[in-house]
Amino acid sequence: MKKLLCILIAVAIGMGATAQQRPTVAVVLSGGGAKGVAHISALKAIEDAGIPIDIVCGTSIGSLIGALYSIGYSTDFLDSLVRAQDWTALLSDRADPSSLSLQQRREQNTYALIRGISPERKDQGGLIRGRNLMALFRKLCTGYLDSISFDSLPIRFACVATDIVTNTEVDFRSGYLTQAMRASMAIPGVFTPIRMGDSILVDGGLSNNYPADIARRMGADIIIGVSVQDAKLKPDNITGAVDVMNQLIDINCRNKFEENLKLSDVLMQVDVSGYSAASFTHSAVDTLLRRGAEEAARHRDELLILSARIQYTPDVFANRRTSIPDSGADGTATRYRRAIPTGHISAIPIASVGFRFDSEESGALQMNIKLPIYSRLPLGLSGTLRLGRRLVAGAEVTLLPRSFTSPTLGYTYSRHDIDIYTEGLRTYNTKYRRHTVDFSPFNFKVKNFTLKAGARWDYYNYYGRLLSAGNEVPELTDDHYFAYFADADVNTEDHWYFPQHGTRLHASYAYRTDNLLGYNGGVGINDVSAHWRVNATIAQRLTLQPMIYGRIVMTDDIPPAYLNAIGSEWFGHQLEQQMPFAGIGNVEYIERHFIALQLQAQYRILKNHYLLLRLATAIHSNQLEQLFNLPDIYGAQIGYSYNTLFGPIDLRLGYSNRTDKLYLYINIGHCF
Repeated sequence: MKKLLCILIAVAIGMGATAQQRPTVAVVLSGGGAKGVAHISALKAIEDAGIPIDIVCGTSIGSLIGALYSIGYSTDFLDSLVRAQDWTALLSDRADPSSLSLQQRREQNTYALIRGISPERKDQGGLIRGRNLMALFRKLCTGYLDSISFDSLPIRFACVATDIVTNTEVDFRSGYLTQAMRASMAIPGVFTPIRMGDSILVDGGLSNNYPADIARRMGADIIIGVSVQDAKLKPDNITGAVDVMNQLIDINCRNKFEENLKLSDVLMQVDVSGYSAASFTHSAVDTLLRRGAEEAARHRDELLILSARIQYTPDVFANRRTSIPDSGADGTATRYRRAIPTGHISAIPIASVGFRFDSEESGALQMNIKLPIYSRLPLGLSGTLRLGRRLVAGAEVTLLPRSFTSPTLGYTYSRHDIDIYTEGLRTYNTKYRRHTVDFSPFNFKVKNFTLKAGARWDYYNYYGRLLSAGNEVPELTDDHYFAYFADADVNTEDHWYFPQHGTRLHASYAYRTDNLLGYNGGVGINDVSAHWRVNATIAQRLTLQPMIYGRIVMTDDIPPAYLNAIGSEWFGHQLEQQMPFAGIGNVEYIERHFIALQLQAQYRILKNHYLLLRLATAIHSNQLEQLFNLPDIYGAQIGYSYNTLFGPIDLRLGYSNRTDKLYLYINIGHCF
């Protein structure tokens, strides 16, 4: 009965309006971070009611969705866009691996934060520059990349930012559309602000989180509003530091918020309880879209009345964009790439920071800085410092390539504190300092391939040793070694930690001496090592990853510094020659000839969640002719991993017949 009455009223209003000019309709979309995806469902409900939209005004996430809607994208497209987006990657400055060299991919998966240091300091002031956001904006806004009046868009548009220099509201009704979108959602301290002349612009929610007053000034007769603002906190709900910070932000965002709400003819206030501005998980996006549709459904009768008053025309939403249009003839925005500057050395200094924790070494922090050196010869200087149980400090100078190679000279100081195990039992602890000078005149790098050759000098200084009772250990004496080496790397894997396609190959050869020619009065030490992994996806979520690896050392007299070692999760983790083995967590020395086979099954259960099963077996011997006897080391491991913006979180449980006990391993962060 109520619906019938609403329809009759709507028809009566519509008949009375036929002789009048159609009223101008504006939609106002509030800020709210991830919660703002609910705006899409509200826009769809307005369309379904047959209400033509003449103006869209938005703040923060409302400016993003409002701008895309104003240039013609359909609500179905926007719905698909927010559901399919990799928000973890988008809300970061991390580059698309397909656009990077192998060295850049290695750095990106070592450091959680990589930032260029601008001499003018015009892109500072936030953790995230928004490179990936701007790349996506430019792609989506193809055709509207020039400075224009926003009144010339298919639907008139305006958005809001805040100038933190003058503490005033800045309304965008013209200019570069992508820049206006980016400024409106520049959350202080999270995204770097946008500098325009003497203004420094941040999130518009600090000055006008619901810009209905702008819509009215633009000539709106009817305002339909969508708010995703949190409900006011009660005193009992403010119990911690996070609550205090949220309340301070909320107070700022309510600047003229309540009075602007009163300008609305229809106001949809979406229930966003339980979600925050950072709730960009797929399940959260799904729920917020649903809640937006539910709130719009509660206002359906009001929308139908408005539709009759405005005089619905069936083709009012025809010709909406349902896909990203092709770029112009100049090739602008042909592809969306999350990219950082390429090349061997950036034109500006770059600082990087990585941090991690694991159950073997506890916490560690690593920092790197790259500096261009402007001289007659183009040079790049790189410095690295690692803090933790294993201390590393090093510097490297690279001559930028004019042809095919970039000669490099580097020095590294490292201090080690390593527990050595034998068949699962701790044998001794050794502490030593290592000094390394590395000269690589041949240093060839292309996209997925690197080849490096040169000479290296090592000096080992042992200063501490702690023995467990009844154990014998090799004699440890200070010594230096010279080596001639060549290393080759090929990596076409589509992910550094959890690949589904591609292959990874590393091969290394070194000829080690103590006098530039031989070792200990005889021939030098021939050292060959390699590992090769292939990824084969046999189902949508299941990937098999067979790998063969090993190391062969051709001499009967190996100094302790170069003994074969197995254990842990990664190659070269604590010792340069260390190789992983399923079920063995600590460092164990093993015979000088070692070859292993590993099969890993990787199953993705959610977007960034993985289950792993790893099986391994190995053959080893001090005599090459005895190497291919039946294998006598077996190991197995099960694990769970969650891939985050700051590196994987890993939990592993393994067993090996060599140690005859379970091994539990926990890791948080990138490997370095």
